[in-house]
Amino acid sequence: MTEVVEVLDNGGAEAIKGFNFQKANLILLAINNYLKQNFKIYIEAEDDIVVSYENNKAYIQVKKQIHTFSTISKKESKKIQDTNGNKVTKISPSILEKNLRSGTDTDTYKIIVKDIGTVDKKKLILKKPGSICTEVYRLNDKAKEDIIKLLPEELKLKIENFYFFISPINEDLNEAVKYLIGCLNEINVSVDNNRGRIVIAELSLTIDQKAQEVLHEGIDKEIKAMDTKYFSKVFVTYENLNKFERVLDSLGYNEIFANKIRNERLKIELNLTDLKNDIKEALHEHLNDENLSGLSNREIIEFIIKGFEMKFSKITLISVAIECLCEVEV
Repeated sequence: MTEVVEVLDNGGAEAIKGFNFQKANLILLAINNYLKQNFKIYIEAEDDIVVSYENNKAYIQVKKQIHTFSTISKKESKKIQDTNGNKVTKISPSILEKNLRSGTDTDTYKIIVKDIGTVDKKKLILKKPGSICTEVYRLNDKAKEDIIKLLPEELKLKIENFYFFISPINEDLNEAVKYLIGCLNEINVSVDNNRGRIVIAELSLTIDQKAQEVLHEGIDKEIKAMDTKYFSKVFVTYENLNKFERVLDSLGYNEIFANKIRNERLKIELNLTDLKNDIKEALHEHLNDENLSGLSNREIIEFIIKGFEMKFSKITLISVAIECLCEVEV
């Protein structure tokens, strides 16, 4: 994440740091849930993060501070200048109100925090596991009773589906990246040869791009979404890389050239998807060609990439062609 975020001045450093805490938690949610049926994460749509899967939807606020019931329930007030130049006080909804204002009474609401104040933590009940988090905290009856008094009438029922999640993400970005790489490794995603950092950098960049999309009337909110198909493409498993290695070994290249092909393989999910689709299409066109049946893997690859040599380097083409050969279904 530090590779893709540039801090331009000290004044903006804290805001960028907080934003990266949000991104890190979004990536953690994706790692733990992306294989759920119809899984999608929406970035800064109705809330900081909206997660949907099967028939479930969760609205999530991410706050890197240590919070209490008081800090999430307190309305925000600030002095502004009205159209006549007079200073007036503008009252904004509390963090909790903002979280509960979206969705319906059957949806789930979460606030992800760095931690919860010691006194209020004693008024929480641990639920393990949560639906999309490893564990969450729900309010006990007394805490619910106190917080409901501070909520508008139309939001009171939703407090039944509200939870805290104490994030395991470290505020230090280097430590956060290490933690996420460990989580990727646990789900058998390849993190060797710096791949773990590349995956996190790709996700971070995509989150930035989705966050910048502005929703206007008539614009499909799916432009704010990242789904299972996208995550599966980025989270390359050791099994897939082993297939790649088997085909590469069969080609008979020397170690120097083979290593260049391996390094190029890291870029396929990130910026070579169009080329991959074109080569895969070319490969499918010749699957039933009897002239290919007696050819070696190397001969098939060299035959398939001929039409692309004017636009890409041979190493790039071989790497993408190997990947396509691994994925081909006869």
